[in-house]
Amino acid sequence: MKKRFPSNTNKSRAKAKAMSIRNGPETVPIVVPLGDGSQQQDLFTFLVNNRIVFIGERIDEDSTAIIVAQMLALESEAPNEPITLYINATAGTQYCVVAIVDAMEMITCPVKTVAMGCVAGPPLMILAAGTKGERYSMKSARMILAQPLGGLSGTSVEVKLQALELNRNAKAQSAFIAKYTGQDYEELRGLMTRDTYFGAKEAIDFGLIDHIVE
Repeated sequence: MKKRFPSNTNKSRAKAKAMSIRNGPETVPIVVPLGDGSQQQDLFTFLVNNRIVFIGERIDEDSTAIIVAQMLALESEAPNEPITLYINATAGTQYCVVAIVDAMEMITCPVKTVAMGCVAGPPLMILAAGTKGERYSMKSARMILAQPLGGLSGTSVEVKLQALELNRNAKAQSAFIAKYTGQDYEELRGLMTRDTYFGAKEAIDFGLIDHIVE
């Protein structure tokens, strides 16, 4: 009988690497058992195994599928154990960000959010949507409240429809931020006509986060 992962040679053990499955254009790493009974796994698999999800790129359909799938899998594994999201993202499709926020509200696990680097635009909703009392920021992180951007193109009718949807998205983002921060919706609408920058202390005062990681 052939062994799938030979364990008799140092060469096979040394060169055993994590395999992967495909999910659209993204590569999703998986754990591969080695012949000596141990496992080899990539860094992000190790983090997920410790209930940590890292968001460090533009949020689009592919990254959203992975993030939501990870949260659902962790909920299935332990419905009441917390999940930690580390966020360093300055761009994202609002529809995709809302899908992540909806999943955060749907699952039974408490969701701890941690801002690092810079969190701006729609991804800021993910940070603010964390479980109250469990929203953190690294001490040097920056947060930027900004209205959604969109490139309008096509016929005059299409441009008009796109402008209406862009305005709807701006209102929706203001409503989400108002919900999670306790800020007045109309005042937020005014703030979001321009970029508004926050350091960690200002973000606490505004209600985006609860604590600073020292």
